Amino acid sequence: MPEVHVIPDITLIIQLGIFFVFMFIMKKIYFDPYLEAFDERERTVEQLLKEAEENNKKANEILEEVEKILTQTREESKKIMEQYHKETSQMVSNILRKAQEEAEKEIEDAKKEVAMTVEIEKKTMDKIIEKMAEEIAEKLLLKEKAA
Repeated sequence: MPEVHVIPDITLIIQLGIFFVFMFIMKKIYFDPYLEAFDERERTVEQLLKEAEENNKKANEILEEVEKILTQTREESKKIMEQYHKETSQMVSNILRKAQEEAEKEIEDAKKEVAMTVEIEKKTMDKIIEKMAEEIAEKLLLKEKAA
């Protein structure tokens, strides 16, 4: 194979100069803005991720606080319901006791009234029996006298 010898001349230097000028212009016009936009996008994404993490932490804290408040509210509600149940039971017991007392009093009053009525009726019956006995005795005496 034959050897090829390249002898650098001025065109090579001019081409290298044009290449470097082209690369410098491309760097300033295209590569630097592209890399800057890429870096800016990366910083924005990192910033958004940090904000999302902070928001997630805040949301979790708020959720924990809401759960604590909800637990406290449930406990207070349970205590209030137990208190109302206790008070209601006491009220029902008092009402039943008063009703029982009133019923017993009415029964006792009714017994006294019946006893008084029976006593009055006995006295009335005794008087009626006494009158009838007197009338029978008079009639027997009249019959004996007539006989």
